[in-house]
Amino acid sequence: MSPPGNGAGRGAVGGEPYLTPGERQETQKALDECEEDTEDARRGGDEKDRQQLLICLERGLHLRRKLYAENSPQVSTACRALCEACNFAATHMLNTENLKGAHDLLKRAEQVADRNDVDRAITWNNLACYYRRMGKLRTAVTFLERALAIEEHLDSADAAQTHLNLCATLSQLQRRSEAINHAQSALIRIYETLSPHMLNGELSGGGEISREHREQITVLCIAYHNLAVEYEYLKNFDAALCNYASGLRWAGRFMDESHQIIGILKNSAEAVKAKLPNGSSALRRAEDLMAGFPERRGSSAGGAGGAPDSSRSGSGDAAEGLGGGESGSMPMDHLMTPRDGRRHEPGGEDSEGEPGAEN
Repeated sequence: MSPPGNGAGRGAVGGEPYLTPGERQETQKALDECEEDTEDARRGGDEKDRQQLLICLERGLHLRRKLYAENSPQVSTACRALCEACNFAATHMLNTENLKGAHDLLKRAEQVADRNDVDRAITWNNLACYYRRMGKLRTAVTFLERALAIEEHLDSADAAQTHLNLCATLSQLQRRSEAINHAQSALIRIYETLSPHMLNGELSGGGEISREHREQITVLCIAYHNLAVEYEYLKNFDAALCNYASGLRWAGRFMDESHQIIGILKNSAEAVKAKLPNGSSALRRAEDLMAGFPERRGSSAGGAGGAPDSSRSGSGDAAEGLGGGESGSMPMDHLMTPRDGRRHEPGGEDSEGEPGAEN
C-alpha cells in the first residue's frame, strides 16, 4: 500500500521521505555518483567547471531531499554548499558584467540560505553589490542593513566590510553623516578584531603575517580611506589628510609597496596636502603618521617602523583586493568610496541625484 500523497511521501519516522528499500538503494547510488562528479568539478577552475559544480550541487540537494528530512543535517549541509557556490559564481559574474546571471544565482542562493544566518548575510551583501551596480542604491542599502543586523551579533570581521559597503553606498546618496558613522564603525570593529593579535605579538611586524590578518589590515586601511573621503567632501581637509596618513601608516607597515591601497592612499594624501596652507598642524601630524609606527625599544632595525620591507609584505594576490568569494570577502572596489564621486554603475530609478555634487 502506497503512502498518502505523491510517490515520495513523508514516512512516519523522523519526517524522512518514504522510499521502498529498492528506491532508497538506487537513490543512494545516484547520490554517491553525484558526489564524485561534484569533487571533479571542484578541482577544475574554469567557467565550465563552475557551471558543472552548480549543476552537481543542485542535483545533490535534490537527491538528499529524497533520502532525508528537510530539517536533517544532510539537507542543511547541501543547502550551505549550494549557497556558497552560487555566491562565488555570482561574484565572478559581477566582475565580468554578467549582471543577469549574477542576479539569478544570488536569488537562488537566497532561497537556500533561509536556514543559516551567515549564508543570508553573505548573500545579502552580494545582492547589495548587484543593486549598486544597477544604480539602485536605496535597494542596496536595504540589503546591507539586513546583513548588518545579522553580522553585528556574530564574532567575525565581516561586519566591518558591511559597514564599509554601507559607507560607500550612502556616500553615493550624499548622506554624508551616515557614511561617516559607518566608516567609524568599521574602524572600531576591525580594531576589536585585530587588538588581540596585536597584544599577543602576532602583528609585531617582525615577520610574515597570515593572509587573514593581511585582509583585515586591508579593511582597516579602506576604512581610513573612506573616512578621509567623506571629510574631503565636507571640506575638512585637516581630518581628511590625517585619515589618509593613518591608513598609510598601517599599509606601510604590513603591505608590499606595490599594493594597490598604498598607491591610492598616497595619491589621495598628496591631493589634499595641496589644499592646506604651509605650516598647517595637519601637515606635521600627517608626516609623523606616514613615517610609520615608533620603533619599540630593543627591536631590530627592520622590525617596528618606517618603510615596509619585503619580509613582512603581503603576497601578490593581496594587491588585487581582498580575495573572498567563498569566504564572503568583498573586492576592494565594492568597499571603497570614490574620491571624485563618480558612480561606476548605470543610473537607477532610486538613486538620489549626482553623487559628485558637493554639499
